[in-house]
Amino acid sequence: MKQVEHQQLVGFCFRSDGFAANNCAHVFGARNASDHGNFAFSGGRDITAATSVRKSWCAYLGANSERLVVGGQTHTSNVVVVDDQLEGRGASSPSTVIPNCDGLITTTPGLPLYVAVADCSAVLLSAPGMIAVVHGGWRGLQTNILRVAIDKMVALKADPQQICAGIAPCISAVSYEVGPEVAADCPTIAKYQGRGDRWQVDITKWAKQQLLDAGLSASNIEVSGIDSGSDNRIFSHRRQGAAAGRNGLLAVLSD
Repeated sequence: MKQVEHQQLVGFCFRSDGFAANNCAHVFGARNASDHGNFAFSGGRDITAATSVRKSWCAYLGANSERLVVGGQTHTSNVVVVDDQLEGRGASSPSTVIPNCDGLITTTPGLPLYVAVADCSAVLLSAPGMIAVVHGGWRGLQTNILRVAIDKMVALKADPQQICAGIAPCISAVSYEVGPEVAADCPTIAKYQGRGDRWQVDITKWAKQQLLDAGLSASNIEVSGIDSGSDNRIFSHRRQGAAAGRNGLLAVLSD
């Protein structure tokens, strides 16, 4: 992913050009030096400011922010297929999000999807005529949320070998010391043992391995290589604490 800057927008944005072939427009919006750019309404955050951020980035994608679909993320493996009947859920109020939902899929052009993260992986999936956004924290990855999302895309006639995936900035092993309950189901490639019973876990590598296990081609998986735990352009719960803002992955299927 590369950084994109726009003087009329708050925060930084990262995106990849690799999804254009599937008519998928997207951004991963992050923070700026003044700590602006937060997308989230939850946790007593400034809803007016967050609404402005969402509106700005949706406009950048040519999408209508009033149609934005938002899941009520609870670190589940629940992935919901959405269409026009669910447009606007969570767009203007946290009370209207789709409950217990950590992934969204649509085949509806013009319907923007959004997930929030602040160290977890935000994963973009696209195939011809279909997009998905997935919140992949360690709990979701433990319960195979990316496999769930891909299986649902396949049920909608996507070919796994045609699915492209992008893993946005998230926390790497050097910044993420965890207990054995987190590392227990993490693939060996994504963890190494630290002091005592502590482990260092790399969320990007965990997510990538899950995508490979679900049948995606390695050549169709792009990773940002950016560690949210150490890069000040990214909101990070681990680095900034509970008051940290939330980065947002926005995606829309073009007509």
